[in-house]
Amino acid sequence: MILTGRSRVGLAVLATLITGGSISFTSAYGLRIGSESSRREVEADLTEFFEMPCDVGKIRGSTFSSRVFEDVSIFLPDRRDRIFHCKAAVWEEEGRGAHRRHTLRLHDGVLLLGSDRWERGDYRQVFESGLGHDFEDLRLDRVEMDRFEVAFARGGVSIRCRQTSGMIDMSDPQDGIARLHAYELNGHSISQGVQIHSRFSPRRGVQVREVLLTVPEVPLSIIGLDGVMGVPVHSGRFAGSVQFANVSDRPELWLRGDLRDANLAELTQRMPFGPLAGTLSVTVYGARIADSTVTDLRGEGRIRDLVLAPLGRVLGGEPLEGQATLAVDDVDLSMGSVHRLRVNGWATDLSVEQCLKPWGRGRATGKLSIRINNLDVVENSIQSADIVVSIVPLEGVAGTIDRALVLSLAQSALDFTWPSMLPQDMLPESIEYRQFGVRLLVQDNQLQVLGTHGRGGNAILTVAVGGVPFEVLKGQSKRYDLGPWIQLLLERLRGMDETRVREWLQRGTDRVP
Repeated sequence: MILTGRSRVGLAVLATLITGGSISFTSAYGLRIGSESSRREVEADLTEFFEMPCDVGKIRGSTFSSRVFEDVSIFLPDRRDRIFHCKAAVWEEEGRGAHRRHTLRLHDGVLLLGSDRWERGDYRQVFESGLGHDFEDLRLDRVEMDRFEVAFARGGVSIRCRQTSGMIDMSDPQDGIARLHAYELNGHSISQGVQIHSRFSPRRGVQVREVLLTVPEVPLSIIGLDGVMGVPVHSGRFAGSVQFANVSDRPELWLRGDLRDANLAELTQRMPFGPLAGTLSVTVYGARIADSTVTDLRGEGRIRDLVLAPLGRVLGGEPLEGQATLAVDDVDLSMGSVHRLRVNGWATDLSVEQCLKPWGRGRATGKLSIRINNLDVVENSIQSADIVVSIVPLEGVAGTIDRALVLSLAQSALDFTWPSMLPQDMLPESIEYRQFGVRLLVQDNQLQVLGTHGRGGNAILTVAVGGVPFEVLKGQSKRYDLGPWIQLLLERLRGMDETRVREWLQRGTDRVP
């Protein structure tokens, strides 16, 4: 197709739509402007060039060196969605001959970067077919945008940046940069402004490299994640960025930022064993999302006052008593691999009876607490761990443990030699215990089970028979290899199909009333 001069000016206007900054333009002027035939010819040429329907409402002269295009629109194929509209686009020329340069000013428009009406091939159509042409002869230095709305609404995420203004710098033929500021996000005024940056190659066909949205600290409720969470999000504050990269059929997102004091129950409604009550604060150094799945995560965070009741579904189907606080000092995960995980924290007031029920070896009474002094995982291997598990009787009541459970722990779990001074047949079916404490030490996937009290500080379980205390379980020098167990767990994770994961999440959403 041979573009006429007037078509090239129109082409310059419409190319602006695609990324709010990834733009290329032409330099020639049409002599006939304002006529209906001229307007129709421009529309037809632009539609053929972009392979997408284009509308131009009116073309008129402004000054000797400028033209105005009014009501400019571009649509997806079959006009399923309008992805760009501008009330007025002013094309200005400066200089002559080899020194001639151009500026484009866009006023009062809407730019759509994606919606649920877009089909899988539309991203490639917009970012590759529509702009994958040779614009090397264009002489546009900058584009100015004023009073625009930049919107993205897809997959439950809804972002609308209004009152958007800024400039697109195209002076470097190899590296174009768009710098925009929006002062309204999803209907809420943002005094500091939301920054929208885009990097692209303005010559030899537009190649979008990234689009970056940076948000100052705002209530999480206005970010537009209600559709993803499954319920309205009311708590927490967020400051950070969303980066769109590899813009094509399967774009990927990178999230970075700080989330403070979020209600964990609102964020875990989609989990089959949720919602989990608690408070979450987290710093995300980098989270990659591709095809609606988190594939990589780096950061640190803290969960306070985590109510453990819903986790009972995983262990035995009944609610668990107790609360937990976890501090994640460092986390670096990818699909099926733990590159780094460093955790400490504690859980208190757990019911021993509830925790033992899934094991099916016997009953015990009391309250259980867990203290994670250190858990350090590097490249799928537990480099080090120091975890203490303690059980104390209920206040005012003697603690008891079934004889069958004690013997099972001694013989099956710990391979412990029973003390000869206390024959097993002398034990009652329900034994009073005075203290229970076990310290789990791990070094390079090798587990050692130690005690916490008694003579030498190495007793695990002290019982009372006839009022006389006996240390019946003690720590062992033997080490247990956790490598096979860890590999089995990782293989199960790696075998999880992404489609099944999304269905799992959707089932969690369907449960929400």
